[in-house]
Amino acid sequence: MNVKRMITFFSVLVVLEAGGMASAALWQQQEGGIAAQAAENRAVKNVQHAPKAVDEEELTAQTVQIIGDTKNQLAVYFLRPDREIEPFIYHSQQMAPASMIKLFVMAKTMQDVHDGKLSLDEKITIKKNDAVGGAGVTTWYNAGEQRTIEQLMTVMITDSDNTATNILIDRLGMQNINRYLQQQGFRDTVLVYKMMMGRKGKKKNLSSVRDIGSFFSRLYYHQLVGEQEDKLMLAILRQQHDKECFPAALPDYEIAHKTGEVNDVYVDGGIFFGQQEDFVLVILSNGKAGRSDAIEKMQNLARYYAGTLQE
Repeated sequence: MNVKRMITFFSVLVVLEAGGMASAALWQQQEGGIAAQAAENRAVKNVQHAPKAVDEEELTAQTVQIIGDTKNQLAVYFLRPDREIEPFIYHSQQMAPASMIKLFVMAKTMQDVHDGKLSLDEKITIKKNDAVGGAGVTTWYNAGEQRTIEQLMTVMITDSDNTATNILIDRLGMQNINRYLQQQGFRDTVLVYKMMMGRKGKKKNLSSVRDIGSFFSRLYYHQLVGEQEDKLMLAILRQQHDKECFPAALPDYEIAHKTGEVNDVYVDGGIFFGQQEDFVLVILSNGKAGRSDAIEKMQNLARYYAGTLQE
């Protein structure tokens, strides 16, 4: 082994030891391999990661100050992959995810593609009774036309297409989707009904910032399904058409994200790719103060968290 390789080898060992191997192992067990990828990135970049945010108290204080009124029930997941292993999480609990539930339909679709159970090129004929209202570009006018799995999955994310989502749910099977969620450790997430088919007083689709944040973190590290499948999902998420919240707040970032809105629920979350550092941010708002107030607070939070990368 030459001198240059020896120096590199011992440098990596020092970085790994300083980064807290015990904490990384625990996080790996809890979060499906995210810590392993963080450790690998740390070694490659020669960056020391803290087990958790060293400024956690400041993050909490500023988050509470920005949220303010308790009518704005916001929950937050924030991770700086180059700095810490564990995310900063504020007020994580089961909440209505609105259209962000579609992220998990996409993940299950790509898992089946990865496992050879499904082909992205498979064509499905749209039936008139498939069409539902709400967001989307697929309507009853498209009855009789065919769309591939990839086309349906794409508009499900970029246009939040409800009809495409329901067609995919039928193709995958709702029980199979929920089984996948449990197997993958998304324990706060459950799909109860298809889009625009919920019944008042019945159980609701649920998730949490922890689950959705874990989805994006695993996707960032290409640890969700497989490298090729994860790259395709990222490419689709980058094409998101709804840019009202996070993209408007941080126009200098390229954001692979998904939004959602229904009744008093407004949500946005994804991966922010910056010139210097990247970060993962998910915010769920189940408040009663109105969408404009929720969006304003979510944008202020996004600006604040992005500002911590400059420190």
